[in-house]
Amino acid sequence: MVLLDNEDSFVYNLVDALAVAGFDYTVFRNSVDMRVVLDAQPDLIVLSPGPGHPTEAGCMMDLIDETIGKIPLLGICLGFQALLEHHGGTVRPVGPVHGSADIMTLTDAGVDSGLFAGLTVDAGPDLPGKVGRKVPIARYHSLGCTDMPEGMVSFGTCQAQAGPVTMAAATHDGMSLGLQFHPESVLTPSGPHIINRCVEFFDR
Repeated sequence: MVLLDNEDSFVYNLVDALAVAGFDYTVFRNSVDMRVVLDAQPDLIVLSPGPGHPTEAGCMMDLIDETIGKIPLLGICLGFQALLEHHGGTVRPVGPVHGSADIMTLTDAGVDSGLFAGLTVDAGPDLPGKVGRKVPIARYHSLGCTDMPEGMVSFGTCQAQAGPVTMAAATHDGMSLGLQFHPESVLTPSGPHIINRCVEFFDR
């Protein structure tokens, strides 16, 4: 596994979360040549959070162009926005939300994905037969995507000033997956489970 470091303080939290989960990884800054990442022959590339717009994040967009559909890609926050941009989504200001606990509402596809099974707060033994759709998550972003590109399917949304913002999505071929929220934050209670499930998502 390779983690592409988009020079954000949250990268270290993500690195720690991957280490605790027992994953082997190598970290490269986005300032390296894309070929350096490819020479590491990763079986999964994690695109980290970071500042600014995804099109300005070093080699990240070129790396996606080169590896999409060939190597599994997991994008977190900025990394997710890069996947949306690649597929024709528009990443733009949606209203700043920094350090906020929120609730992501799962779509039918998000429920069916199994990524968040048992992690919802609106289902459980006291609500037999109810399909949970509310997942507590941490938001730290001012940019987002409200138009879902055709190449991806939304797994969940949150409300923002600009309307419903996509919080999780995957490509139809299952080779790319992204989260707008931060699973490595303590404000995402089930974050460690979500990180593990995101990595396992590509082993289906």
